[in-house]
Amino acid sequence: MFIGRTVLVLAAGLSAVLASPIAKEQEVTTQFFRRNSTSDLDAFKGALLLKNGKQTSCEVALMDGTYGFVAANCLDYSSSSSSGKGSSSESSSAIGNADSTGYDTGSSSSGVPLQMNQTTQYTVMVSDGFVNSFATLRVSKVTPNPQYDPVSFANNVALVEFDSSSSEFVNYIASWRPEWTSTYYVRRTLNPATNGSWSQPVMSAYGANSDDTGCAAANPLYSLNTQDLMCNTMVTTNIFNNTCSIPYGSVYGVVGTNTAIAALYSHSAVGIDSAKPGPFCHGYTTYNYYIVLQHYVHWAMSIMGRKAPVFHSHLAEYSEVLDPNYSMIIPSPKNVKGYTVYGGDLYNLKDPAASEEAHKKLSGGAIAGIVLALLALLGLLAAYFIRRRMKKAESNRVRRWWFFGRFVNEDEANEHRPPREFMDEMEYAPHHGNEDLMDHSTVLEPNSPRNADNTPAHPLKLKSEEAEEDRENNGRSNKSNPPSYAIEF
Repeated sequence: MFIGRTVLVLAAGLSAVLASPIAKEQEVTTQFFRRNSTSDLDAFKGALLLKNGKQTSCEVALMDGTYGFVAANCLDYSSSSSSGKGSSSESSSAIGNADSTGYDTGSSSSGVPLQMNQTTQYTVMVSDGFVNSFATLRVSKVTPNPQYDPVSFANNVALVEFDSSSSEFVNYIASWRPEWTSTYYVRRTLNPATNGSWSQPVMSAYGANSDDTGCAAANPLYSLNTQDLMCNTMVTTNIFNNTCSIPYGSVYGVVGTNTAIAALYSHSAVGIDSAKPGPFCHGYTTYNYYIVLQHYVHWAMSIMGRKAPVFHSHLAEYSEVLDPNYSMIIPSPKNVKGYTVYGGDLYNLKDPAASEEAHKKLSGGAIAGIVLALLALLGLLAAYFIRRRMKKAESNRVRRWWFFGRFVNEDEANEHRPPREFMDEMEYAPHHGNEDLMDHSTVLEPNSPRNADNTPAHPLKLKSEEAEEDRENNGRSNKSNPPSYAIEF
């Protein structure tokens, strides 16, 4: 299990690291195991990419003090160009001639015009500083691979050039995968509190050919290019979010007692089931893919104008890709249903790159969702106004019932009411000057007796008439019966 203490010290000015000749290919172990010590990695000059002074999750495979590899989807591109759908940052590819800032522009392998975001400033932090020098390198030029595809993440590699001409160290690129007996997956981080001091590297050892069986189903790029990609489900701690584990940043190939950097993190495919893609960092199965650098060394050399430092053993079977225009096979469709693809700076996740079908569903689904939302809103408004009209109509019916129903009810009640007794008519005599206008000359009492001609037998008299009759009667009485006087003496 223990493969010996790995010798990783690559001193300044070292010209080559050679393993002892091997008569036959070593047995490849497929067992996953974790080492408790990462002191071996302290001797390596690892590096991290910073954008505008901010730490990213993107590691840099240094070759020397002038050049290094980085994943192309870790770079920023302008919104007018393809954004590398699904990259955590606004990543895409940009190639061609360098502009005045040194950041290359051009078009991707799909022919879509691309443009670098010129506002982003790149620097690289080196984990083991130079001798009598500094540990921060300013990036003067970035050149994504001309075959980089921002949707599938094929050929996801870029060359960064530093404004330093230092040659005080050399880091070797492991250039022949068949001889790797094991691999080290490494995550380097800066202390978030200082953003300048290095934390202890995290490392996991893994079998060289122990890729997970679900990797091909989750990502068609991997299924067509297994020689260029490594895959597993291993994750490590996210220093900015302890609830969201992320993949490792770089991979080292091990040959006997020798180790060299071999691959960089490229992208991840997250899936719940065959019908529904899953979000990153939510506990769903995540397949992480790492791009092997060996086939892109000659492309880098064509830009550098000199040989790149590579490491391999002296085996007769050794071969390398000499074509600087090497490209992976780009699948069609570029991603599959049920998986969401992420890549780039995982500390700054933005828009995921779902499958092409998912992107179509996203646009169609968004339109359908907007239409359904508008229809639902119209339905609610219609229901609201209909309800108001119904309430108003109900209120009107109540008022009409109150107004007309009173008479209807009275008529119905009158139908069942016994007939009223005849009310005697009231006759009005002519008014006299000394009478009130409202005085009735004749008032009949109900059921009063009548004569044969239907005239009142005993008509009522007004008070004035009664008073006059009383005076007349008193006068006559006084004449017939004069008052007697008594005189007393």
